[in-house]
Amino acid sequence: MSLIAIDEEKCVGCNSCIRVCPSPLANKASIDENGKAVIRINDNMCIKCGSCIAACTHKARYYSDDTAEFFAALDRGEEVALIVAPAIMVAYVDSWFKILTWLRQQGVKLIYDVSFGADICTWAHIKYLGLNPGKRIVSQPCAAIVNYVLRYRKELIPSLSPVVSPMMCTAVYMRKYDGFKGKIAAISPCVAKKDEFTRSNGTINYNVTVDHLVREIKDRHVVFPTVGSAEDFTFDSPEGFVGAIYPMPGGLKENLRLHAPEVSCINSEGSTKVYPELDYYVTVRENYRPVVFDVLNCEFGCNSGPGVGKEYDVFKRASVLYHIRHDKNAERKAGFTRKGEDSQFLEFDKKLNLNDFITSYTPAAEDVPVVSEEKIAEAYRVLRKTTEQDQNYDCHACGFKSCREMAKAIARGINVPENCRRYIQENMKLEEERVSHLNGELEATTKELVSIIEDLARSIEDVNKEVLLISTNGRENYDKMSEMASFMNDLNRMNEGINNMMKTIDGNVENYGAMTASVKDIAGKINLLSLNASIESARAGEAGRAFAVVAENIRELSDGSKESVATAEDNEQSIRESIDKVNETVSEFSEKFNIFTTLVDQAKENSSAISQNGVNIKGSMDKVNQIADRLELIAHKAGGGR
Repeated sequence: MSLIAIDEEKCVGCNSCIRVCPSPLANKASIDENGKAVIRINDNMCIKCGSCIAACTHKARYYSDDTAEFFAALDRGEEVALIVAPAIMVAYVDSWFKILTWLRQQGVKLIYDVSFGADICTWAHIKYLGLNPGKRIVSQPCAAIVNYVLRYRKELIPSLSPVVSPMMCTAVYMRKYDGFKGKIAAISPCVAKKDEFTRSNGTINYNVTVDHLVREIKDRHVVFPTVGSAEDFTFDSPEGFVGAIYPMPGGLKENLRLHAPEVSCINSEGSTKVYPELDYYVTVRENYRPVVFDVLNCEFGCNSGPGVGKEYDVFKRASVLYHIRHDKNAERKAGFTRKGEDSQFLEFDKKLNLNDFITSYTPAAEDVPVVSEEKIAEAYRVLRKTTEQDQNYDCHACGFKSCREMAKAIARGINVPENCRRYIQENMKLEEERVSHLNGELEATTKELVSIIEDLARSIEDVNKEVLLISTNGRENYDKMSEMASFMNDLNRMNEGINNMMKTIDGNVENYGAMTASVKDIAGKINLLSLNASIESARAGEAGRAFAVVAENIRELSDGSKESVATAEDNEQSIRESIDKVNETVSEFSEKFNIFTTLVDQAKENSSAISQNGVNIKGSMDKVNQIADRLELIAHKAGGGR
């Protein structure tokens, strides 16, 4: 987990964090999917100075520490001791002793004052310099400074003081000289102390910042115990003296001036000042460097660190520190012997081993990438800074000190052109030109659209007409088909009539056959009579009887002939009537068939018209599609080809 983190919803990309950050690779600007600028943190290259937290007015930056873990250890009943930085006494001058008393009641075993560790730190510096004559060092009480050297100025590591910080000196003393085996928590004003404690391999376990400690106490609704005053509170550590002013600007220099005035020392504080001076320190000849370069990240010393959580009141804190300094100096002076010897340091000489308070440094694994001039030139081209004037515009809106630093950041891939004010201005000009050009195109496009819409309206009107014709022809076809169905029924009826009449004719034909048979029979009989008459004529004698027979036959023949004739006449009349009806039916059938043929022809014509309407509609729809293609082309142009 990153010690310093970001709430991306609150980040507005204002670049304030970049502006105050001394770490060239700690921030990475990008544009999210919504087009919003966000400045994220590269934890590996962040020195945890906390400058961005103080600078962020949008409260997008925040930090984490070990306060929760510290209280969890207390709640579990683990053995935990505290070392306390003077920052809590300065920030909460009226309640710090109540806070510490309450923590004792929660189970804290020991509470040590870092001022005592600061006195050890001064002693160790003087001892180290005495053992290494001519050595020139950069002080290291400030964890952010150490982080900067280990990450960005590795060539300064040999110059970095090997003497550990006052907090570490206090913790080493607790473990090696007082034998404390439990866990140690440090109440500090500093976020970067966590990195220092991690490098200590467990010498100090928890970094509890003043701000988060007070917040936790408020969240628990703590009612402080009734205690006297700050003077009544007693630390478990030996008394600290001038070390109490270590958190002040030039605190180490003040201590060296008191204990070893012959040691040359200059101080530098504040992130906008100290890091450029450290960069410059690398270039200075050895003999120009002071013996001790006393450096702090925070402009007003550790008491104004990012972990204090209160607005810095320069007058109030100066007043508090003045009284601490005055009181401690009085006691400190009382510690000198009449010979000018330092009784406290003499005691340290007897009891302490300098090597216990010496450390070594391991540079960060990451190296600062070297950016070639070619890549910087390419970044300038991306930024559209082609002239020397443009490349030295240096408006600082991007957060960097110069356009060149911004170009380096872009070349390293940790910033984007959209974060450059000049680039945005140029983009705005280009956008204005593009918009002006688009306006001209839009005007022409609007005219074309009007024409297209008119064409579209006409095409749609044509389609409507054709659809109406299809509807009309379809209705007519429906009516024609209904008539055709009626005619088909009539034709079917007539066909049945013809069939019936044909059956009647067939019957009459059969009657004709019978009649013909009768006629044949009559003819036969007449022939027979003729024969008989001939025979009887020859028999004259019997003429009467034979003629009688002939007469009877003739009578029967006559009757049969009458019936045949009557039947023939009836059949003839029936046949004539049937034939007339057939002729009438055939004539009606022919008339109906002609009408049917006419209806079919009309239906064909309507179908042909409908087919042609379909062709017309297809043509109109082709025009509509062409208009749609034109509209799409116009939309493509309006979108800039995207």
